[in-house]
Parts: sequence; structure tokens; C-alpha cells
Amino acid sequence: MFRLLLIVATLTLAQPGLAQEPDLGTEGQRAEGQVIYDAKCAHCHGFSGDAESVATPFLRPSPRDFVSGNFKFRSTASGELPTTEDIEHSIREGMPYTSMPAWKGILSEAEISSLAYYIKSFNSDFAGPYGTPDVIEVPDAPDFDESNLSRGREVFDANQCADCHGQNGRGNGESATELMDDWGYPIRPADMTKRWTFRGGSTREDIYRTFTTGLNGTPMPSYQQTIDEEDRWALVDYVYSLSRDEPDYGTVVTAQGLLAPIDVIQGAELFENAPATYFPIVGQIIEPGRSFYPGVNGVEVRAVYNQRDIAVMLSWNDMTQEITGSNGLAMEVLPFDSDVPSTADTVFSDAAAVLLPSAAVEGIEKPYFMFGDSKRPMRIWYTDLATDSAGVFTSTGSSSFVADGEEIERFASYEDGVWTVIFKARRQAESGLYFEEAAFTPISFSIWDGYSQERGNKRGLSAWYHVYLEPLETISPVGPMAKWAFIVIILELGLIGTVRYRRRKQRA
Repeated sequence: MFRLLLIVATLTLAQPGLAQEPDLGTEGQRAEGQVIYDAKCAHCHGFSGDAESVATPFLRPSPRDFVSGNFKFRSTASGELPTTEDIEHSIREGMPYTSMPAWKGILSEAEISSLAYYIKSFNSDFAGPYGTPDVIEVPDAPDFDESNLSRGREVFDANQCADCHGQNGRGNGESATELMDDWGYPIRPADMTKRWTFRGGSTREDIYRTFTTGLNGTPMPSYQQTIDEEDRWALVDYVYSLSRDEPDYGTVVTAQGLLAPIDVIQGAELFENAPATYFPIVGQIIEPGRSFYPGVNGVEVRAVYNQRDIAVMLSWNDMTQEITGSNGLAMEVLPFDSDVPSTADTVFSDAAAVLLPSAAVEGIEKPYFMFGDSKRPMRIWYTDLATDSAGVFTSTGSSSFVADGEEIERFASYEDGVWTVIFKARRQAESGLYFEEAAFTPISFSIWDGYSQERGNKRGLSAWYHVYLEPLETISPVGPMAKWAFIVIILELGLIGTVRYRRRKQRA
């Protein structure tokens, strides 16, 4: 009898899976989870958990299909199911820069657990032997070592990371437009220069775990077997070095005053001493033509001005350069329009706009941020990047645009996944708007990503912010004062010397 017990104990220790029961929660927890799921999750993930819902065609990335058992973010090996804690983490933290919100603070921890247990009921594998996967332990990250960066770049190149993520990690690799998930939906590679958008987490340990586990259901493989631990940490350090910790969003663009003429042909060089401000770009989801997941999620803005003109430079990361086809402010969009990229030739081009009030703003009232309103029109500097020009429009709403007949100077370039667009206009606009020195002028921005089928009212846009014109350089009064003081002293000394000379001569 003792020997039989010893054999059973040995087998149990040797095969932990035999000793573990799948973590499926109680019937009551699953019932509570279903109530929460039907109320808060089914409209995207489907009542059957298969991601077949009214919202599915309009969301990128596509909502997770729970029936398949393919979960991107896990602490388990490639191809394995996630743990309950993994699912809870995704519910709690959400997926940054997608339509999946963070539910912490909205749902209690008990409700999050119940929801996770109900989600596991969509796939029967959770109740079988595969439902108790081994967790990959992620070690504490070693100290960040800049000497690792060159080795990390070598690992990046050796494993062809640039094919998807681009040479400098901006998500613009040669294969980027061809990537599909396991359900046949287009999927974008991560922009490694924006660590705060990483859905699996942005810490060095999070990045290491992603390299180790891979992302099930996507083209992102596991490197657990192909890259040793030391090189994985070197790759982590390299990717980590490509971006800052946070987006550091701002609210004001400070325009640098210049005494020289403004020549937009200089491109970004014209703005090299002007401070940059980074603004979030979000999808237009208020009016028909909604863009639930815009192709651009941030824009960097700089500005310069002189006595007559002002120039504003927009820079943003873009997976592709769309300069064929066309775009336009009034281009028609279906009330609900899928943003699945066209499989035919490009139809829509990239475009950008700077939006301003048509006249000076008194108090805090501004035009409706979409495209203005009848009481407070909006002035729009707009360029279709398939063209080589820009124009000015007055708008009193999303269906009312009038070309002012005024052309403004424009410069545009696309290099290594970055669009740079410069608008130059007079500080005194014909509409009455004046960019006053040492004052704040409302300003906002819109970006159209042609690859994502954005046009017309389907676009990425910002809220109202401000551009502040710092005072132009003035000549210091110290120099002229010193010069004239010196001249006066010389004259006084000369006068005194002349008087004394005449007196001595008279006495002689």
C-alpha cells in the first residue's frame, strides 16, 4: 500500500497537469459573468463569443473571437491557452488605442473574475487538459544597458523585424500592408516608436514576454526557441530605446518669432529651433462617416512666424504614403463605412488640415470642433497630398464648405514612414482672423489616412488647442543707450577741453 501511494505521489509531482483541475469558476460566477458580458461585451465580441456582431466590420483591430481560443496576450507559451489571470488582466487594463476599454474602476475585481470565467466557457479546451497551461516566468529585467543597443539592432536585423515594423520601427515595413490575422482581417504591425500604444504592456518585462510568447492569431511569432535570453534582452533594450516613456501630450504650440522671411522650401530645417508639441488624434465618431479606428493616432506640431506670415508644420507616422486617387473635405461617406483597406488600387489619398476660427474668438466660445457651425464658422487650411497645393475653405458644418479662392503655400514630404506637411499663410486673414503676437489663437488638426479609406467626414481629428506667438526678438536698449552715453561723454569732454584751452590762451 505504501509503495502504491509513493508511485501515485511520484506521478503527480512529475506531471503537474494531472494534479491540477481547470480553473473554470463556479456556476454562479459564470452566470454573473454572462449577465455582464451580454450587457457590456456582446455588441463587439458577439453573443456567442465568435466576434460576429454589428460592430465587427467597423473595428480595427477586429474584436477577439473567444470561440477560437486564440488569445494574443498571455503568460503562456505560443499556441497555448491563457490563464484566468491573463484574461482578467486584459479586461482590467483594456487594449490601448483600440475600441477595447479598460474596465478597472468600472467593474469590481469579483465581476472581472466572473467575466473571465464566462469567456472561458466559449471554448471547451479550457475544461480539458489544455486548460491548465504552464506559465512562462518572466525574470526581472536587468539594468538598461546602452551598450546592448548595437547588439539589439543586430538581433532586430537578423530576425527580419524590419520587414513588418520598418527600418526604424515605425510600423511601415515592406510587408506591413500584407499582414492578416487568422480570420483574414488586415492587421497592422506595432509602431515601436510609440511604446505607450503597446497592448501587451510597455515595460521592458512586458516587451520581453511578448517576444517570448508571441501573439496568437497574428503574424507575430514566439522567439522563445530562436533567440536566446541574453539576445532577447538586447532586443528589448533596442526596441525600448526607440521611444520615450509617455506621449507627453501638450495643449499649446509655441510659435517661434523670426526676423527673416519664411521659406517653406527649407522644410523641417525651418523649424529646427521651434519647440515641438505632440497632440492626440482620435477617430471622428460623432457624425456619419465615423472612423472608429483612425489610421493616425498622433501629430507633432511646430510653428514659426514673422511680421507678415505664420507657418505651421505637422508631422505624423503613417504606415503608407497614399498619393494616388484623391481626397476632399466634402467627399461622401456612407453613414457606417467599413475601414477595411481596399484590395484594388488605392482610391483615397492622404490629406491634412489645420482648423481655425474664421474670426477672433471672444471669451471661451469657439466654433463647433467638427467643422464649425452657422454662428461660428471655421477657417480650414486643407491639402490633398496627392496634389502639390493647399487651399483655404470656410465651413459652417460637415456638409458646408466654401472655397475662399485663397491659396496658401504648402510643402510636403514623406520619408521612412513620416509625413511632414507645412502650411504658410498671412497672419492677417481675409476673414478677419489675426494671429496676434503674445496671444493665444485656437487651433485644431485633422488627418486623413487614405489607406484606411478615410475621406470627407471620416477622419482622425483633434480637440481645440492653442498656438501662442512668443514675442519677436527686439533690439536691447542697453546697446544704444551705452553708445549715446559714450557719445555724450565725448562731446562733453571735448567742450570742456575747448573752453579751458581758450581761457588759458586769453590769460597768456
